Amino acid sequence: MSRRATRRLSGARRPVRRRRPRPVVWLALGVGKVLLGIAPVVGIGVWLATAPVFDLELEIQIEEAERISEEWVRSRLAPLEGRNLPLLSLDLAARRLDDAWIRETELVKRLPNELTVRVVEHRPAALFTAGDRAWVIDRDGRTIVPCERAPDLCDGDLVSVSIESALAGERLGDGPARNPGPGAGSSRGAGRSRDVQAEVLARTLKRALDVATEVRAFEWGRQVRAVEVISFGIVEDDYLLACSGRPATVLVRGSDLTAKASVFELLHGAITEHNDPEVVDLRFRDRIVLSMEAPGARIATDAEDAPATGDGVQAPS
Repeated sequence: MSRRATRRLSGARRPVRRRRPRPVVWLALGVGKVLLGIAPVVGIGVWLATAPVFDLELEIQIEEAERISEEWVRSRLAPLEGRNLPLLSLDLAARRLDDAWIRETELVKRLPNELTVRVVEHRPAALFTAGDRAWVIDRDGRTIVPCERAPDLCDGDLVSVSIESALAGERLGDGPARNPGPGAGSSRGAGRSRDVQAEVLARTLKRALDVATEVRAFEWGRQVRAVEVISFGIVEDDYLLACSGRPATVLVRGSDLTAKASVFELLHGAITEHNDPEVVDLRFRDRIVLSMEAPGARIATDAEDAPATGDGVQAPS
C-alpha cells in the first residue's frame, strides 16, 4: 500500500469537529421565543386599554329613592364616563357614591362598555331620641342622619323610639360597653351615662320598631306616637307606648304583645268610656292595671322601680 493511501486511511479516522454556537446566540434565541410568546398577550392588552369600544357608558337604576336621584348619581360618576371599562376600579367608583342616604350600592361591569349602577336608598322608619338629640333611623335600627339634616322628617309623623329608661336600670342585655354618648359631657351626666354596643342598640331599636308596627295593626295602636324601651334583656322586653289619645300611655311586654293587645282591643271602648285611664298596664299575666295618673319620673318594672334619667346615649351606627 502506498504512502498516499495510508494517509487517506488515517485521515478518514479523524472525528469531525463541529463549531458550537456562542452563549450570546443562545440568549438571543431564548429572548426571541419569549417575545414571540408574549407579543399576542401584549397586543390584546394594548387593544383592551385603548380601543374606543370599551369607553364607559352608565346604566343607572335607583330603587326606593326619594332623596337620591339619577341626576345626582350621574353627576357623581360623570368624571368616569369615557374611561376604559376593563381598567376601571369599582372601588373607586363606589367611593364616589358615598352618602348617608344610600343603603346599598352595586356596580357591575357589562362588556364592552356598560357600567350598571344600582342604588338603594335608606327608608326612614322612626326617630331615635336621646336627651336633646334625635336621629332618623331605618327599619334595622341603624342611624341615617341626625335630625338637623332632615327637619322635614323629624317634624313629620315618624314614631319616636328611646331606650333611656332602660339604660337607667340594671337590665342592660348583652353586656353593654361604657362609652359616653351625646350629652354625656354635662356635669349631670358625666360619669353616669351608659352606652350599649352598637349591635345591641340597633337590635333593641329594631325590636321597638317591630312593636310599633305590631300595635299599629290594632285600632287603638294607630294613636301610638312614641315607643320607649323601659327594660330589655335576653328574654323579656318591656315597652312604654305614648299615645296621642286616651289612654295616653300603654305599657306592654314584647313576649305576649299580640295576645294582650288583642284583649285590650276588645276592652278599649269600655275602658276609656267608663274609666278614662291615663295609663293601661298590659304586662301582667292575669290582669290589666289602670291608672288615672300619668307616669312620673319613675317607671315601675316587675323587678323594681327604675328612675328615668336624661343620661346620654350613643347613636347606633
